[in-house]
Amino acid sequence: MRVEKHLLSDTAEWMTNSEFVDKDGNIIRAIGEAKIMVSGGVISNESWTCIDGKKVCNCYKIDKETESRYRFECDNTALGKQTGDFNIDRNVLFSKFRVNDTTMKGFEIIVKDEDECLVYGTLYDGDELVNTWRTIMVKML
Repeated sequence: MRVEKHLLSDTAEWMTNSEFVDKDGNIIRAIGEAKIMVSGGVISNESWTCIDGKKVCNCYKIDKETESRYRFECDNTALGKQTGDFNIDRNVLFSKFRVNDTTMKGFEIIVKDEDECLVYGTLYDGDELVNTWRTIMVKML
């Protein structure tokens, strides 16, 4: 039986290619990278994406609570500090988060298949949609 791994299973560097869609349907394309470092129960994710010529960085500190639950804090250069949870089901990572001191919240689903991940997410301000995104992550060798 094959052991399925999720995005946070191993240290790896990833190239990202994203599309963000705002509430009016406008599409913005973005490229970036993510560097995930796993050391025991401590995980970090240093990632960036270039959106409309602006580099947005996410610096995650992730604590493993159980095999299927992780908690995280993230500093995002555009939104501020975020906190949230990752729940794992085999190769799928489900994330929910909120942006501290705001009414913004969102979720993300990351499906890993070997050296590629498909990511789908959305951000809300209260009950109003801010944007959705889809990303393809490809492992760099």
